[in-house]
Amino acid sequence: MRFRSEFEPYLLTIQHDSKKPLNKWSPQSGGDGGRNWLRRPDHFNIAVILAPYSPYFVLDIDGEKGYKNLQGLQIVYGKLPRTFVVKSPSGWHYYFQYHHGIKRSIGWLAPSIDIICHGYTLLPGSVIDGKKYEVLEDAQIVPAPAWLIKLASNTNKQIDMPAKNTIAVRCDDEDYEHRVWRARRYVEKMPPAVQGQGGHTQLLRVCNILVHKFRLDDAGCRDILMDYNARCVPPFTSYKELFRKISETRKWHE
Repeated sequence: MRFRSEFEPYLLTIQHDSKKPLNKWSPQSGGDGGRNWLRRPDHFNIAVILAPYSPYFVLDIDGEKGYKNLQGLQIVYGKLPRTFVVKSPSGWHYYFQYHHGIKRSIGWLAPSIDIICHGYTLLPGSVIDGKKYEVLEDAQIVPAPAWLIKLASNTNKQIDMPAKNTIAVRCDDEDYEHRVWRARRYVEKMPPAVQGQGGHTQLLRVCNILVHKFRLDDAGCRDILMDYNARCVPPFTSYKELFRKISETRKWHE
């Protein structure tokens, strides 16, 4: 593997056909140099420790949905630079040099796109259930583009919203998960509802966006509205009263 020497200080031997370290491990303890894997590569898997305990983080693209969403991000923000890319059994791992402030996130950039750091990830030479990790782009690991650093360093929220969102699982509409994601981003840019400054009207405007522009069901509206409520001045203390605005918006439309 071309990058063995570059990764060597951060290599970690993994159990055969597994993602569990061979020995007891913590990020602070560092890697073992992959010594066991180097001696018997057919009997072990191999991983690299990621930021902030190494200079690397990974942009994890999960399946065709993640790939299509990545293309959409690149159309909006610009193409990713050529870097080291691994084909995993379920998608693609783009390696970049770590930049201070980048946070681990699941689905924050877009559905099925994750930022991996604060741990480790398997490297080519590893096999899970007969499926191999393979080098797709054998290039030097480069710094992430400015737009990716900015999006991945969002300091407002350290939560994995789309991954925790069970609404998409319950809905038969294939595009629903994307609508939930777009609606959340849209509402995040809207000003908060402030008492005495047209706050009630602003809250209804948000509800109208969720119900009619993005066509979300009540569960989807509530999930986003709860986050929006945290920014309001003052926030609604009764969720029952808050959620009533959703039903009011639907009735007015009818």
